[in-house]
Amino acid sequence: MNALRKYLGIIWLLGGILLAAVLTYKAAITLTSTSATTEDYVFWIVIVAIFIPIIIGFILFGFYGMKGEYGSGKLKVES
Repeated sequence: MNALRKYLGIIWLLGGILLAAVLTYKAAITLTSTSATTEDYVFWIVIVAIFIPIIIGFILFGFYGMKGEYGSGKLKVES
């Protein structure tokens, strides 16, 4: 089960990096075109502002999953 968590952590990490690259590429292509309007700028600013925290969460979740921080012995609750 720990190996599965590590593999899925790698997938989440790479997925977050890929999502960041695709988002940056699409925004740059759209906003640098000659037909970009003010509406396009507003749309992409909103999309980027919404997806940046999601991407950071994917990368952090994948990183900790890859390190094995979500193992059964790692969670300690103090009362």
